[in-house]
Amino acid sequence: MSRYLIYIFLTLAFFGCTGDDNANLPPFEERVSTAITTLRSDLTAPGLGWRLEYKPTPESGVYFMLLEFTDKDVTIQSDVVANDGLFFEQTIPYRIDNALGLELILETFGAFHYLFELDQATFGAEFEFIFKEKNGDNLIFESKTDLFNPTILTFVPASSGDEDLFSREIAKNLDAFGTVAPQALVQVTPQQQIVLEDRNISVFWSLDTQKRNLSSQFAAEGTDIEDILMNGGILLNHNTGYALLDGFMVLQDPLFFSLGGQNITIDRIALEDFDMNAPNLCPTEPNNGPRYQGQSPGVGDVTMLSSLLSTDGQGFQANVYTVNAQFVFDGEGNSLAQDGIIAERFPGATGFIFLYGVQLINPDIPIYSVGLILEDGEIYVREFEQTVTEINRVKVNLINNFYHSGTPNPGDQAGLIAVTDEIFAGGVTYAFDFPAFPASGVSVYRLFNPCNRYEVFLVQ
Repeated sequence: MSRYLIYIFLTLAFFGCTGDDNANLPPFEERVSTAITTLRSDLTAPGLGWRLEYKPTPESGVYFMLLEFTDKDVTIQSDVVANDGLFFEQTIPYRIDNALGLELILETFGAFHYLFELDQATFGAEFEFIFKEKNGDNLIFESKTDLFNPTILTFVPASSGDEDLFSREIAKNLDAFGTVAPQALVQVTPQQQIVLEDRNISVFWSLDTQKRNLSSQFAAEGTDIEDILMNGGILLNHNTGYALLDGFMVLQDPLFFSLGGQNITIDRIALEDFDMNAPNLCPTEPNNGPRYQGQSPGVGDVTMLSSLLSTDGQGFQANVYTVNAQFVFDGEGNSLAQDGIIAERFPGATGFIFLYGVQLINPDIPIYSVGLILEDGEIYVREFEQTVTEINRVKVNLINNFYHSGTPNPGDQAGLIAVTDEIFAGGVTYAFDFPAFPASGVSVYRLFNPCNRYEVFLVQ
């Protein structure tokens, strides 16, 4: 009997509660309209708008933004450097919908849309946000488009000094370091040398200024490249995002290492003085590279320079490397076999060959030599001085000793001299990994010449 009484009680309680609630609730459309009006009122309430430190993905850095809403549009100030400063301040319309919940949608192209489209819209940024809650004075949103671990955006009421935190000039200047990176087919992330002047230590990292992240690769004692190559160093394998705030590059995950009896922690760098008078990465050119000077708290004076030293290319070691002649490019990304000196001097050339310290069956072939595979399958190479890979630097000092597997035609030797002199002008190249076929196990590298920006893609 007691079980039946309990059942009757629960049934009456259920229908009584739900029936009363449904009777007292406004119609669904009215509730939605009220929720939209409330969110719009909350968005427009702060007198100075909202401050947002926007981190689109766990791996990316932070973009600093200020947002000020009216009933119909939002003015977005940001430190996103693109489109000639278009996104520094822009007013665009927005709307609030109800689908998966209340959704804030930015309707026309702006800073959020630009970030969304990076890497063919695979970066992970967003311009549609689901409203989650009001937490004190803050408004909490999450990404609508992230399938897993959606990005959380916290709108914080802005204060009067927030506009002074923008460091847009630094953001623009940092882009100058990307102009010296290899760019044919796929651009290499710019490399930098961070000289800790008071510690006689250099840190080498790659810097992605679009996604605001950096990868610290190695550190070494010394400030001069030749000393660094002689001293060696330690691997760091440290990745972090960064923000640009109030004149500082702020590392979200501080870099810590010990070297030469010194403990080093870099959590932020004040970037103060920028110029284009740094040493050129081509040893025969005058100084015209980008340079930032500043300080890091607890570390001392810091100089930021462009570099091409990278552990990404240290696997380029003694072997035989070849490639289709189409994959030799000038500084504008044009194939030398289509519209360049290879097409001019050897129009039938099918391949490019780089013999790096390997003895082939024929002992007459110089084990350090570079040249072409001709249309009849013959090879024609020119010797260069014996060398080794120094981190990823490879010197190619050409000498006039030649090998032709057949009989050269008149003018071929002068042609090969012209081709190799042009490609390896300056005598210094840098190797970089090119992960074209990671599943196949085939190693592909590119040699980059900083003196003329020529690039050669080579298959091991």
